[in-house]
Amino acid sequence: MQGILNGITVIDLSRLIAGPYAAMVLAELGARVIKVEALAGEEGRHFGPPFYGESSVTFMACNRGKESIALDIRTPAGRAVLERLISKAQVLVHNFRPDFAEAHALTYDAVRRINPTLVYYMVSAFGERSDYRLRPSVDSVVQGMTGAFYASGDEGDAPVRIGLPIIDVASGMCGALGVLAAVMHRQQTGQGQCVELSLADTMFNFLAGKVGEYAIEQREPIRSVNLPIAVPSRHFQGSDGAWFSVSVVNEGAFKRFCAVVERPEWLTDPRYQRNAVRIVNRPALLAELEAIFITRAAATWVAAFEAADIPCGPVNTVSQAMADPVLAARFVEHPEMPGLPLIPFPAQLAAGMRKIGDMLAPPALGQHTGPVLAGLGYGAQEIEQLARAGVIRLHETAIESTAGTKK
Repeated sequence: MQGILNGITVIDLSRLIAGPYAAMVLAELGARVIKVEALAGEEGRHFGPPFYGESSVTFMACNRGKESIALDIRTPAGRAVLERLISKAQVLVHNFRPDFAEAHALTYDAVRRINPTLVYYMVSAFGERSDYRLRPSVDSVVQGMTGAFYASGDEGDAPVRIGLPIIDVASGMCGALGVLAAVMHRQQTGQGQCVELSLADTMFNFLAGKVGEYAIEQREPIRSVNLPIAVPSRHFQGSDGAWFSVSVVNEGAFKRFCAVVERPEWLTDPRYQRNAVRIVNRPALLAELEAIFITRAAATWVAAFEAADIPCGPVNTVSQAMADPVLAARFVEHPEMPGLPLIPFPAQLAAGMRKIGDMLAPPALGQHTGPVLAGLGYGAQEIEQLARAGVIRLHETAIESTAGTKK
């Protein structure tokens, strides 16, 4: 099936997660994505174990649907190949630091001289024009600097990092949206433009409520295992040692909640009558609930709250989640990647979006170097000369160097 971006070619110069994820979304929407990697492969290929074939599972999760060419863009001949690619593309994606982009003529001003209508998408940690523009950074560093380590956990806990690359993945989703908007603008006006995304801005969008709490009340925001804007809303332990999560989101739900826990008197208790006062008296309420919930198994509470139409569910480990047939059904396998579950993009179009099984599998390093260069007009002899000169890397060479990688 052709996607809505059929006819759009994306040059993906990005590495790790945030940039590659955005380019992968564009591939799911039908774009042709040519991933330009260093001769040794981009860093994300080596994020492991675990590995699947020659590349890390992290790489496999955000590079499906792409063609890979291995190219040394720092050489004059490699630069010539890159410029030919850029001249024929509609979108370029990169997450180089500004000093590298400037040194290698990959700034927006430099690139638009090659292709004036190009949509140029760049990812940075703190903004291309900020005083932190040259500061090396990754997801965890941005989480720490923006205050996110103090958004989770309870008061008095040591800083808690969100144990997922949440900024990178969310930035990939936001970046794809920004590129889509710029492509629409290009189709309407014929004009290209620069699209910039900052990882810090992504995290601050998650932290907007916490920043607002600080700005309005001039104090450090309240830390909570779960969002403290609704109480009770967190996880608890049952008598069997298993955990479950339950959330009360309005007063009608609180009335039903009190019926389940057999505490009708809380409906007239001035400490608990409304959500605002429950937030103030949260420690006392949570202490009472912990004593109640420890009297029955977690599954019993989950069933009771579900019957009362209150959001509730077990707190699963990853293996338990994947053993749930309903949850596991959200994943699919690519026919060339047996045994590795892949999750589709969360927003699925009824038409105009490729299915995972119809896309290219995540590419081996340099898998498409020869065919892509041939499509640019390079002859077989020229391609061989470039390979011998160490400007490009062909797939066969890449396979030889990765022999013995465990699957």
